[in-house]
Amino acid sequence: MANKFEFQIRVYIEDTDAGGIVYHANHIRFMERARTEWLRASGISHYWHQKDYNFVVHKIALKYSRPIMMDDLITVTASVVSCKATSFVLQQNIYRGEIMLASGEVELACISSAMRPLRIPDEIRDLIQRELAHE
Repeated sequence: MANKFEFQIRVYIEDTDAGGIVYHANHIRFMERARTEWLRASGISHYWHQKDYNFVVHKIALKYSRPIMMDDLITVTASVVSCKATSFVLQQNIYRGEIMLASGEVELACISSAMRPLRIPDEIRDLIQRELAHE
């Protein structure tokens, strides 16, 4: 997939349970970091400093295929799947080398400061449309 963003993360002890395996909820944290870095790498650095809108996870579905272990160097990907007026969907995967460890589909909704659905801002919509054009 041509629109695949990749971000590497080292797994530390605080990411794991007593058995040295990454705690299941931390997969979501890793995916969140990759989405944040995707925006940053795309030149949308002002997102964190504005107050007019926000993106929230509307739906998420995860599949855990193999354990992620302490000290693993993992690659978390993000690829745009679809876009509507107020939301978009990303496919996110976690790999160790070529081995897929987890996969997920995340729908992000844009909301106003009043917590109501809001059209995705043009700058971000343009980024999403460019990504979709490179599939």
